[in-house]
Amino acid sequence: MQLQVAKLNDSLKSNYLTTFSNWSQSVLAGRCDNSNPPQPPKAFVVGYFNDPTTGPGSPGVYAGKVVQWAYPATGTDPVCPMPVIPSIPAPPPPLPERDDIKIVPLGDTLPVGFTMTEPANGRIYAKQASPTPFGIAYFYARVAYGAPLLRPAACPYCCCCFILI
Repeated sequence: MQLQVAKLNDSLKSNYLTTFSNWSQSVLAGRCDNSNPPQPPKAFVVGYFNDPTTGPGSPGVYAGKVVQWAYPATGTDPVCPMPVIPSIPAPPPPLPERDDIKIVPLGDTLPVGFTMTEPANGRIYAKQASPTPFGIAYFYARVAYGAPLLRPAACPYCCCCFILI
């Protein structure tokens, strides 16, 4: 019976540690808080009960002797100590804005290819588009560092294209 109780406790401990590990991964991933960790279950112990068909007043071979039977019973102590409760990680600091790409401001309806000059440093950005699985992404990409490299010029075919000058 001792061996059976030991195997039951090993299985109970293994299941609990797996459950705790899964819970702690959810905490570290930020999906839940750490206020309600899983508690270790109570360990099994060897329990005994008296056979009511034996003892004083019962007929048979065991009339003068009470027979006890062993069985695995739930004890009062936990099967193992609780592991360390993980703390919720602090959010990472925001990434600095890239200086070669600018986000399209809300309400921007300018066409792709439009250029704008940043007044502070003279950098030139052109509006571009990129297909994504979720639709088309619009952004301004830097095309020049200081003075303009591309300048709108009269084009014999249209009035929107840029010609290197």
